[in-house]
Amino acid sequence: MSATANLGRATRPNGSRAMRPNGSSAGRNICQYKLVLLGESAVGKSSLVARFVNHMFTEFQDSTVGAAFMTQNVHLGDTTVKFDIWDTAGQERYHSLAPMYYRGAQAALVVYDITCAESFARAKSWVKELKSKGSPNVVIALSGNKADLEGSRVVDFQDAQSYADNNTLVFMETSAKTSKNVNEIFMAIANRLPKSQPQDKSGRNRGVDLTAGQPSNSHCCIMN
Repeated sequence: MSATANLGRATRPNGSRAMRPNGSSAGRNICQYKLVLLGESAVGKSSLVARFVNHMFTEFQDSTVGAAFMTQNVHLGDTTVKFDIWDTAGQERYHSLAPMYYRGAQAALVVYDITCAESFARAKSWVKELKSKGSPNVVIALSGNKADLEGSRVVDFQDAQSYADNNTLVFMETSAKTSKNVNEIFMAIANRLPKSQPQDKSGRNRGVDLTAGQPSNSHCCIMN
């Protein structure tokens, strides 16, 4: 199945929307899914979303308070997957609010920092919580972020890969700074989600191709 990601629209916490040039979704099946990002503070959750949605990276990102909301479209063949993305705060004082955001989510991206062993341990706790309290059949992806800081790595790639394999997780190491595997991990999540219940063909979800020039035989769980 050919797969392309398309830049949709971002809804900022204040309600304003960042629009992008259009690419028609007319005639497509549209499936809408709630996706939540979980992980410790400062692992780069907000930076990953900003890179995915807006193609932007800010070196010093303000900590999320409560949660931030954005939307993004991914095109898979004749289906448009619309992500409603909830980026949650990582500070412990907001932990009690997390179930409000992951409840009903069909997908979750759990993020850790490859330079921080504690963040990897915390990511494992999030996975365990999602599996016990999250939606049935939730698609969980694990992102080892800050892959550009290889020289400061403390979490071994193979250890994380083995953990992901044992828990049936999508896994990639990512870098919001360089954009390494950012689009790819969201594409892998989209590929794993069911497409049996398209919602409408209104064409209201539009975007710009984020993966132009990539091979047309991209498939679920092909990870570079």
